[in-house]
This record gives sequence, structure tokens and C-alpha cells, in this order.
Amino acid sequence: MTENDITGRETEAVRPTNVHFVGPATAEVIESAEFDAKDIQNRTVSYEMLREAGINPGVAGRLRKEHSLSWSFESGSDLTGRSNKIRGLKDDERAWIAASSGDWEQQSPETATTDGSGDAEAEEAAWRDRSSPDPVTDVPGIDDRLANELAEAGITSVRSMAIADPERVADSLSFDCERVANWRNAARDLL
Repeated sequence: MTENDITGRETEAVRPTNVHFVGPATAEVIESAEFDAKDIQNRTVSYEMLREAGINPGVAGRLRKEHSLSWSFESGSDLTGRSNKIRGLKDDERAWIAASSGDWEQQSPETATTDGSGDAEAEEAAWRDRSSPDPVTDVPGIDDRLANELAEAGITSVRSMAIADPERVADSLSFDCERVANWRNAARDLL
């Protein structure tokens, strides 16, 4: 199957089912839409267009992520309007998105204001300090020796301890399961 591109050359048409996450039902919707599978791959389709065509929200979301599609082409610079379109955001999040409009696109890395100093190296250091995970030794009952043993099971931070499966950790490190469960609960309390 071929088609002509803008220059008149023949190009290979893309079947909808050849696009990742597109099954038979979604392929039918794409075939009757104003766009085709190649438009998805070329990123000339937005999430909003997929939804308006009748594509399932979950599939449309996966296609958006897989192909880095825009949410909408109609958003312009109205971040307040865009924040209202995005489902699941709470008022504070919408306000943050709306407040983030301005001249941030014009700032260079040298003028970014992460720590307020204007010094790029200091700003990066401040960001790294805020972004570094809390060590697993912050969990009550876990000292440096235990932290080294837990690291063998991939547990190096409070967050990794909070989501750990106590039975698996206990089995892999020969620890008491109840003890590991207590550490996990204490880690969850710290988050």
C-alpha cells in the first residue's frame, strides 16, 4: 500500500495496526478519522484530536506518551485554559500551572533562579540537595550496618524501604519478616 507525499513521491502508507498500542477497534476509528496512522507517527495529531475521533481515553493517552503528542494544538499561551482542560488536577495544581506562564522560555541556564542567586553552579547544587533521596538510615532501627545489607536488596532510601515487599526482603537477606514490615511501616510514616 502506497500513497503520495507532498512532493508527489510515492511513500509507504502506515497501517493503523502497525502503530504501537493500536488494536483492531482503534484502527477502525483511525481509518474513519480526519487523520491517519502516519499523522500519529509524524506528531501532527494531538491527544484532543484522538479523543474527538472516538479513540478510547486510555489508548489515546498511551499514543500521546509513545509518540510525544501534544495535548491540544489549540492551547496557545493560555495556561489557565490548558490547566482547566487537564483532568485530575486539583485547584492548587491548576493555579501552579497558570502561574508558571511568563518569560521562563527566555531565561537561559545562566539566569535561572533555582536558589535565587543567579549562579548556575550554586543553583544546581541547591537543586541536587533538595532532590537527593533520604538515606534508609533515617528509618528508626536501621543503622549503617543494616543499611549496607539492605543495599544488597536494592533498598538504599526511605522511599525504597516504604515500597519494599517485606517477605521478599526478609527471604533474600535472611531477616525476620515482621522486623522488615516494621521498618517498611516506619519508612511510610516518614514520607
